[in-house]
Amino acid sequence: MSRIVHLENGSAIHADIVEAFDEAVLADDNLARGKGTTTFWNFVEADMYLTLSNLYANSYIQESFDTLSEQYIEADTAFLKLFNTKVA
Repeated sequence: MSRIVHLENGSAIHADIVEAFDEAVLADDNLARGKGTTTFWNFVEADMYLTLSNLYANSYIQESFDTLSEQYIEADTAFLKLFNTKVA
């Protein structure tokens, strides 16, 4: 399922870029590197470039990766905080 994500300038990131990011963060090979580690993010970024570099400029892929990874980290942090909240 795709979602609409915007860059800082307000333009929407193309759906195929969002999809490539989502596939890369869920790929078993990348998760085996340790979710959230530098190596994990390097592999996610590399997967995006391999998938998209023939369609988009490197600068657009990089800007999209930066935005998507920041949103992913924020959402993951919020989930973990909620998950670890003790219920009285």
